[in-house]
Amino acid sequence: MKNGLCAIALTLTLINGCSKQPPVPGFVGKPLELIPTLKAPEDTAGCTFKWSFTSKPAESNLDVLSFQPDSRSFSVTIVPDAMGAFEVQFVATSAENKDVVKQIFKCDIQGADQAPPDSSSGVITEAAAPLPQYAKPGTVAQPPVPVYAPPPSLKPKAVTRAVVRGRKIPKVAGKYTIQLSSWKKYNQAEDALKKLVDAEIDAYIQKAFFQETKETFYRVRTGTFDSYEEAKTALNAIQKKVPHEKPWIDFVREDQ
Repeated sequence: MKNGLCAIALTLTLINGCSKQPPVPGFVGKPLELIPTLKAPEDTAGCTFKWSFTSKPAESNLDVLSFQPDSRSFSVTIVPDAMGAFEVQFVATSAENKDVVKQIFKCDIQGADQAPPDSSSGVITEAAAPLPQYAKPGTVAQPPVPVYAPPPSLKPKAVTRAVVRGRKIPKVAGKYTIQLSSWKKYNQAEDALKKLVDAEIDAYIQKAFFQETKETFYRVRTGTFDSYEEAKTALNAIQKKVPHEKPWIDFVREDQ
């Protein structure tokens, strides 16, 4: 793939039917693209997505903000900064706050000097994530067969953009908050808020309208922080109070 992107297409499996996947090869300083493959379009209908590092080398400084275009996209790109084993988790959560799909990507990262000659690092921009790939039931997804394509000067490459919800909601630069859950109905968000109050967590509800899909969600969030490190410290404390929740750090968004 151009710009040195290593596109890795792996089949997503439901939580109750996870299977072992071969390690994803990569190189230090080289963009590595992780693209889940869905068995059927309805697998993640109405879901929100979340990427996170479950383990990484001690020398690595990558965190949730290292995912491009962001950790809530269907597929992401990372640039490994250390040799060794990285484990990256993908989770698709339904509007009812239930995990529908979960997958662990095990990445085996080698030194930059071992990368193929044509594997240039390039510059990562906020490009849209590739569209989901679908495999027929009962079959294993196969890599695409190379076909002839005219030179770029004769046939410009078409850019395919997937729908990434929430990107158009304006963010407040340098300000972070913690999201605990998201609901399609306001009364569901209110119920979740009451439980957090009982746990002595000062939370609030923010309405979010996704222009990309014309959907409205009610996000249950807490806190405003001036740095990612401050938000991460608060996140660890919150997880101890409500271990059943799956909070994550986001930028503060403008009210809608």
